[in-house]
Amino acid sequence: MTLSPQLAATLRYLETQLAGSLEDDVRYNMRVEIVSAVVYGVFMATLTFMPAVLTKLGGSPAIVSIYLSLSYLGHIFSSVSLLVVRKMTPKAFAVMSWTLGRIMLIVMAFAGDAPALLALATVLWFLEIGPGPAYTRILQSIYPIAHRGRIMALVRFGMALTILVATPLIGLGLDRLGYPVVFPLAGALGLVSSLVFGRMRIVVEPGGAQARSSAPDAMRVVTRNRRFMMYQLGLILFGLAALAASPMYPDVQINRLQLSYTELGLLGLVQSVSWLIGYFVWGRVVDRYGALRCIMLTFAIQAVAPLTYAFATAGWMLLPAFIAIGLVMAGGDIGFTNACLELSEPDRTQEYAVAQSTIIGLRGFIAPFLGVGLLSLGVAQPIVFLLAGWLALVAAVCAERARRM
Repeated sequence: MTLSPQLAATLRYLETQLAGSLEDDVRYNMRVEIVSAVVYGVFMATLTFMPAVLTKLGGSPAIVSIYLSLSYLGHIFSSVSLLVVRKMTPKAFAVMSWTLGRIMLIVMAFAGDAPALLALATVLWFLEIGPGPAYTRILQSIYPIAHRGRIMALVRFGMALTILVATPLIGLGLDRLGYPVVFPLAGALGLVSSLVFGRMRIVVEPGGAQARSSAPDAMRVVTRNRRFMMYQLGLILFGLAALAASPMYPDVQINRLQLSYTELGLLGLVQSVSWLIGYFVWGRVVDRYGALRCIMLTFAIQAVAPLTYAFATAGWMLLPAFIAIGLVMAGGDIGFTNACLELSEPDRTQEYAVAQSTIIGLRGFIAPFLGVGLLSLGVAQPIVFLLAGWLALVAAVCAERARRM
């Protein structure tokens, strides 16, 4: 289908206003990634229901904690990418890993209980997150730094727009058809997304200086960077705040407030709108004020979510939490990668990305059990939520200090 000259000119004008004046190769890659992200949105929206599905299948907050913890294994072992990209291009590695991982959502049609679903979800997240450092290297190579924040925001906007539309429909589908039908359909679209991404024009060869380093080498390099380590301290505290509280969110939603999948889908719709808006806000913040300003504000906003859950007595009272989580998701998506690129030496980008991913993974592997552990010691659930809010504010202070160093 050929667009009319007037419509093509209008779209080109809007593209220039949102992303800036771009060279042809940069524009082509951005458009391909937007298409990939739009299709990926359905896959991603479906995964947000995984804790609720596990809970509906009889999973306790401890099971949800295990799910969240195991979903970070890909971060912990992301250093494998340093070995793989010696023989493969970052794009080939990413597409292969994403394709294999998304097949797991299709296989979930045959998972009959929470443990089986948990096992397949663990493999999915391992393969989905593992190529993270390779993806960071791809971004560095294809998008100029002056436009990177806005381009990433536009790409993520496409994904969030799909999630905005898909989330309530997926919630309705889960209520009417069940996860054995919905999950495979979303997995198939995830496969399409990875294949579309494979059409990008990326000139990053296997090997190279970055690929020759090991994970311990990467950690030795980054520990000499005081600003990066202060930022990582904030990132650890932020993760503790978010992950200590989040395993208890489904318990509040399903057991205390008795919400249906459809009601959760509507709240997810609000979260998606917030996420959508957040990409434009954070993209401009990154380009104008730097990634660490974005990170600091994101950490502060995170405090809203657990504080809301601490006092909610009706479903509508969770609205501030879902709005805050949407903004936090966008801020982290835009901010973490750009902060890593901003604070790293240009020839050490992948090492910094591996170090950051490993730290996130270790934190994420442990943190989900913090809140559940406090509950087992007799600490009341609202107190755990208040503690999580306080940790998020301390994380914001660390990010601001890193920005000023």
